[in-house]
Amino acid sequence: MNGRRAVVGLCMLCALLVSAFAAQSASAITGTTAFTCVKTTADPNQFADPHCKEEVPTGGEYKHSVVPQDTTTSIRGNDSGPGAEAVSKLKSTVGGLAVTLTAEELEGGPNSWMTNAVDPNGEHYTHGEGTIKYTGVTVSVAKCFVYKDEGGVKGEKEKVDTEPLKATTTGQGMGLKFEPKEGTVFARFWILDAAKKTSAEGGECNIGATYEVTGSVIGTPEGATVSFTHSGTTTQNTLKMGAKAGIEGKLTIEGEDTEDQTDTWRPLSTTTVTTN
Repeated sequence: MNGRRAVVGLCMLCALLVSAFAAQSASAITGTTAFTCVKTTADPNQFADPHCKEEVPTGGEYKHSVVPQDTTTSIRGNDSGPGAEAVSKLKSTVGGLAVTLTAEELEGGPNSWMTNAVDPNGEHYTHGEGTIKYTGVTVSVAKCFVYKDEGGVKGEKEKVDTEPLKATTTGQGMGLKFEPKEGTVFARFWILDAAKKTSAEGGECNIGATYEVTGSVIGTPEGATVSFTHSGTTTQNTLKMGAKAGIEGKLTIEGEDTEDQTDTWRPLSTTTVTTN
């Protein structure tokens, strides 16, 4: 009798383990998917603004339109989204001196793209590649100016281009991670005096030299706009300009409407989705 009870108990335990494993396998997986934000009267709408940021229970003029899975969509970026900051900033320390680079404008470079996909575990994610171009870039140190790096050559004044970047939501919760497509360099630029001389060349700018920003940074999508704060990005401790660096500002992403023949671009929103 005791042996029979033991066998019955063992079978019940096995059944419970199988049930638990089945329940775990069927648990929901949370991921992210990119949608364009479109204006329509065809269906009940969810958002009050063209960037699909402000949700409303009824009466909204805009809704999400899903970007088809595994379809490449051309994208572009700017700093003109709702509530966007007037400038973007990069802050770090050079030789013990606090240094801030301020860009008046930014835009996504040509040939930028994104796609929605699903990983082998069933998690939805968004992936993209492109560059970011900053213009009207100034530096907080007297007698110093910012110049674009053009393959090791001192280029245009007040411009900085990133290296080719990739962006992904994989494993980032509701974040969007930006990092170099290859290697570790995020951006290169020069800080020089008015005569384009470095400190080593006798220039008047006391931090005149070439600089590299390395590593990665995670922004927070808010509708179609990705926000970066100095405190948030420095806490990540993944972006460096020699010392720890942080950025602040906003990047609004737009996707090309491939079904529209009028070259229409629509705000692109990254949103949490759940699959079973």
